Amino acid sequence: MLKTKYYYNPATCSYERVQTSISAFILRSSLYIFFSVLLAVVIVRYYRGCFVSSREKELLADNKVLKDYYDVIQKKIERSAALLAALQQRDDDLYRVLLNAAPLSAAEHNAGVGGVNKYAHLGKSTLIAQTLSKVDQLISQLTIQKKSYDQIWSLAKRNSSRLQSMPTLPPVAKEHLKRISAPFGMRWHPIYKIRRMHQGVDFSAPMHTPIYAAADGYVQWVKNDKRGYGNHLLIDHRHGFQTHCAHMHTIIVKQGQRVTRGQQIGTVGNSGDSTAPHLHYETYHNGHRVNPFDYFVGELTPAEYEAVRQQAAHQTQALCSNF
Repeated sequence: MLKTKYYYNPATCSYERVQTSISAFILRSSLYIFFSVLLAVVIVRYYRGCFVSSREKELLADNKVLKDYYDVIQKKIERSAALLAALQQRDDDLYRVLLNAAPLSAAEHNAGVGGVNKYAHLGKSTLIAQTLSKVDQLISQLTIQKKSYDQIWSLAKRNSSRLQSMPTLPPVAKEHLKRISAPFGMRWHPIYKIRRMHQGVDFSAPMHTPIYAAADGYVQWVKNDKRGYGNHLLIDHRHGFQTHCAHMHTIIVKQGQRVTRGQQIGTVGNSGDSTAPHLHYETYHNGHRVNPFDYFVGELTPAEYEAVRQQAAHQTQALCSNF
C-alpha cells in the first residue's frame, strides 16, 4: 500500500495531499534496487581483490611455477631446433658435397611433421598441446637426420681413399684465410691493368708464413722462375685432384717426394710477378681449375666458411698474379 504524503500550499494556506502514481513508485523502487545491487557487486569484487583465499594463493603460485617451467622448456626446444638446423645445414653443405651425394630436400627433412592432431583431447590446454607437438617434430627430424648420417657414414667408408685425396685443408693457417687479396673469378689485374680471369685465390700473409699440403700426394714438379709465378710447385693428390702454390719464398720439398696432409711444403714469399708477399693458390679437378673454397668446408664451421666466402666475394683487387 502506498504511503500518503502531504505538502504545504502557501496559496491556500493549507496542506494538500500528494498524488503518487504506481508507475512512479515502481520506477523509484527499481532505481533503488539497481543501485543497491551495483554497490553490492562493487563491494564483493573489492573484497575478493583484497582478500584472496589461501587456496587461491596456492593455485596462483602453482600457475606461476608452471609458467616459469614452460618458458624454460620453450627455450630448450628453441635451442635444440637451432642445433638441429645447423646439423642439417652441415650435412647438406659439407658432408654430402664432399661425397657427391644429393642434399635432402625440405620435404625430406620435415617428413612426418604435421598430419592428425593427436593432442586434440587436451581441449583448452593449448600450451601443453603446442609443446608436445614441437617435441614430436624434433624427434621426427632427429630420426631423419640419424638416417642421413648413417647413409653418409656408409658413403664415407666406400670413398675413404677419395676423401684423403681431396684438398680440404687450407694452405695457410686459419687466421690468414680472412686476408684474401684476390678471390677466384674475374678481376682487374694490378700489373697489366686489364680485366682477366683469376684462376686461384691470393692469400695475403707475412713473408716466411708456413704453407701446408692440402692433402696427401706427390710433388709433381718444382719450378723457380724469375717472372710469372716465381717459385712454385704442383702436388698431385690422385683421384683427379691437384694443387698449385705460387710466389713462394722457399720450397722445402722436392719433385717426386711424397707429402702428407698438413705437412709444411714451403713459405710465403714475393717471387715472380708479385707486388707484395702473398700465396697464389690454385686447385685442379680432372684438369680444370676450380674454386679452392669449394673444398675448404671440411676445415671451417658453416659460419666461418660463409664469412670467408662473403669477404672473398667483395674483394676485387689482387696484389699480384700471372695467369
